[in-house]
Amino acid sequence: MQHRATRRSGFTLIELLVVIAIIAVLIGLLLPAVQKVREAAARMQCSNNLKQLGLAFHSFHDANSKLPKGGRDGDVGAPNNAQTRDCCNWTDPNASTKNAAGIMDDRTGFNWRYHVLPYIEQDNLYKVVSRAQLYSSPVKIYYCPTRRAPTVYGAGTRCDYNGNAGTDFDNGTARDGGPGGSTRVQAFNGPMVRENVADVPITGITDGTSNTVMLGEKWLHPQRHNADGGDNENTMNAGWDQCVVRIGGGTYSYDYNNGQPAVQGAAQVRTIPRTPQPDRDAPFVVNSSGGAVTIWNELFGSSHPSGCNFVLCDGSVRSIRFGIDPVVFAGVCTRNGGEVVNMD
Repeated sequence: MQHRATRRSGFTLIELLVVIAIIAVLIGLLLPAVQKVREAAARMQCSNNLKQLGLAFHSFHDANSKLPKGGRDGDVGAPNNAQTRDCCNWTDPNASTKNAAGIMDDRTGFNWRYHVLPYIEQDNLYKVVSRAQLYSSPVKIYYCPTRRAPTVYGAGTRCDYNGNAGTDFDNGTARDGGPGGSTRVQAFNGPMVRENVADVPITGITDGTSNTVMLGEKWLHPQRHNADGGDNENTMNAGWDQCVVRIGGGTYSYDYNNGQPAVQGAAQVRTIPRTPQPDRDAPFVVNSSGGAVTIWNELFGSSHPSGCNFVLCDGSVRSIRFGIDPVVFAGVCTRNGGEVVNMD
């Protein structure tokens, strides 16, 4: 009998290495494209969030003949001319007792994010009696998907969108028209004002609704979520501070170390215009022992690669590039400055 010699077919080691190398190259070429597609989808969702909020602001205005406000710090029942608190929210001394009895507490001083809930199909949340439940219930459209998913930090939620307070800001609550933070008179020249300041109707935006920013993404370092001032208070009941509003105009100085932790007082001080900035350049400051230092910044900014999303007072949404002229951006932040601006 004759036996035929059989030969097994297969890949040599070199051939396998070549195939693996080709696959690695293809993956390397594909990943940036996939990331761009994901970012495009996230950016579109972020724009859609702002679009819905813009519509909610107009619906609120139709029902109340004024735009939503930025809340205030203070206590229920305290005389208006005695309000000089710099921090941190609106307090009803009887909130716990009322909630336990199934009665809603006083929420007059809550900021815009609470008061527009009925206009973004969140009426049930708006009517929740328990403050604790309200505080711990994330609202999806308050989060930019490029930055983070809807998140609860401890017992509270956050929001990636802030109102436009114009070009001047002072923390805390004072009497109507009086000193902000008990130090000076504040110019409320943006479409969003403190709760105890005169109402702003659409007709009060004399610069034109298509030339004035209503809401935008806030500036926040990727490693400072739920940490720095501007992201450390509850979404619904943060008072008149950087958690609720941001401004344009002027300059801002801070310790900067190319996106890495900057040792307070030891790093290079960076001064920039108050224009939209990328999140990677936001403050990330530590002390000499490496412990985090809480920073309050007042700028708009985002995690998107080239610009920041805003909704204008006419309800339109647009991206404003990071390199926009500071004078132009200051102009679109005021509602009544009489500037002639071109955001393009």
